[in-house]
Amino acid sequence: MILHDYVRLLLHRWWVVAGCVFLGAGSAVALTLTATPTYYTQATVYAAIGGSVSPGDLQQGNAFTTQRVTTYAGLATTQTVLSRAAASLGDGTEVEDLRATISAAARDQTALIDITATGSDPVLLAEQANAVATALAAEAPLLDAPGSASPVQLTVVQPAEVPENALTPRPGNNVLVGTLVGLLAGVGILVVADALNTRVRSARDLPRSPAVATVTSIPGALQRFRRGPRSDQRLESFRNLRANLQFGGQTHGTLALAPVSATSDVSTVAHELGVVFAEIGSRIVLVHVDFRQPGQRSGQARTAETPAAPGVADVLDGAGSLDAVLRPVEGGPPELWEVPAGTTRPSSAQLLGTPAMTQFLADLTSRFDLVLVLSPPVVERSESAVVAALADSTLVVVEAGKTRRSEFLHALERLEGVRVTSVSVAIDGVHVADLGGRSTPPGDAAASA
Repeated sequence: MILHDYVRLLLHRWWVVAGCVFLGAGSAVALTLTATPTYYTQATVYAAIGGSVSPGDLQQGNAFTTQRVTTYAGLATTQTVLSRAAASLGDGTEVEDLRATISAAARDQTALIDITATGSDPVLLAEQANAVATALAAEAPLLDAPGSASPVQLTVVQPAEVPENALTPRPGNNVLVGTLVGLLAGVGILVVADALNTRVRSARDLPRSPAVATVTSIPGALQRFRRGPRSDQRLESFRNLRANLQFGGQTHGTLALAPVSATSDVSTVAHELGVVFAEIGSRIVLVHVDFRQPGQRSGQARTAETPAAPGVADVLDGAGSLDAVLRPVEGGPPELWEVPAGTTRPSSAQLLGTPAMTQFLADLTSRFDLVLVLSPPVVERSESAVVAALADSTLVVVEAGKTRRSEFLHALERLEGVRVTSVSVAIDGVHVADLGGRSTPPGDAAASA
């Protein structure tokens, strides 16, 4: 994927990233509100050699204390020092309580020892740190030189203060981290989902195949019957499809409209394609040869109880004539006609490969400039390949975001099996961001008509 693909992906699924960011920030806020605050305070003890000494003795004493403070820091958490501190605090303070909150460390190359305390009670922490610092200053000289006056002196030079602000949690930092984690998680989900997604969203997702002659992207699956920039751009896309078919030599005789799967609304595509051909004065007829049950047909919503109008199936089995089933498309231009599927039976699909079907198409071709034959889904019905073989050319209809690449390749394989080796492809319902251009202004659309 290139940068443009990532931008397109974010434009498509921005709400996923926004949701992850909101979830991350919300989780951070929830954890911050429910977390127990932790405070931190520190007392500092200075170690030195006492008495009146010469400069040389003082230098040796400083070197001694610098080396010794590490030992004194270790003494701060021993039983002797902590017991003395606990006794000074009173109120039932236990040595283990101090050991859980107190730590000590000597500063490098100095004679200073830091006594730190962490916990949830800021006042108690300051008292405990000061008590341990005082106990260490009193006990260390006694332990260092038992039985005699020790030259070592420890002094509390910085008592611990009651902390005002908690060390953790930090609301600002937590929300920032939660937001960043949510953002990264959202982008990661999109990238992984896109890598695993095999659906065709635009022309760039179509597998390469020598059988594909032209590809036309048609936008606005949700804008089909609305006026405005989106609908005008959709109309221009059908005019572009008309041009591709015209200059590809596929606008004479019969054109099979073969949806890859049942997700494609081939009836709407055929109707709109017929309208743009009618704009240039061509007489068009839509022939429905989808002999599935009425509830399963794309674009047909009539119930099983509603009697089927006479149509193709009736003509093929000898129960009707072409003139009896031919009718103008309701609400369409006068150049646009149609023949419904008719009264179908389980054996109706077998009639598509008979001489009666060939004669039926020949009769329509003699009356109309272009016959659009609407077949059932290629990957689901074998008769679709038969219709494509009978037609002069084939337009494969792909539903953007629903048709899988494997289904598209399977459809080409079936068509190739009946020697249909060159097809045009229309990708219906392509998202505007995948078209690589802006919507066509209404005035431009009218002018180009």
